Amino acid sequence: LFSINYNTIKVTMKKLFVLGIALFFCLFFTGCSWVTAPPIIPDNGGMDEYDYQFIFLLDKLNTPFELLFFLSTCHYKEHESAYTPYEFYTKKEGDCVDYGVFSCYVLHYHDYNVYSVPIFFLNESAGHLLTVFEYKDTDADWYWGSRMDKYGIIDVSSLISSVSTALDSIEDCVDLYMGWWGDTYTLESYEVNPWNYCGYRTMARQ
Repeated sequence: LFSINYNTIKVTMKKLFVLGIALFFCLFFTGCSWVTAPPIIPDNGGMDEYDYQFIFLLDKLNTPFELLFFLSTCHYKEHESAYTPYEFYTKKEGDCVDYGVFSCYVLHYHDYNVYSVPIFFLNESAGHLLTVFEYKDTDADWYWGSRMDKYGIIDVSSLISSVSTALDSIEDCVDLYMGWWGDTYTLESYEVNPWNYCGYRTMARQ
């Protein structure tokens, strides 16, 4: 199991693999303040579709690779409630829910099949939120592995992949994520929710 973090995007791809492994084991969070009921996110006046800089960014983040590069410039910070995608864009910080909300929004905007997957740990009040998406054939242009899985996992600002396990289902993705924790956490349950699980509305590309 390894994770690629794109804070060092300017180095070679080989160095990215090595650095990504180290960074994944240094993740500073162990869980987010996730509750069983989805957070309510207001429409926020139409998601500010008249902010041309926001639209320009959305259009630019047209692959998971580009999305991860942007996410790597944001900062992890736990807080109450959840930000809209536009609020996350302006603040450039948030917890796993905010990263997940933004990731789902962007990938859906570019016609990816994407799912919000909350994970609940046994005997733990905190859970975690993953973004799981289906790769497109065009992702082969940037994908670095020898074979492209059906699904990819975005965990905050990292892409989780496996060199030995094929991610052919969302269950495979959850098993891979939980396997990294070993005996630290035990999976109680998980849910597979649509991209707009948190209730914000879509914005069509122009």
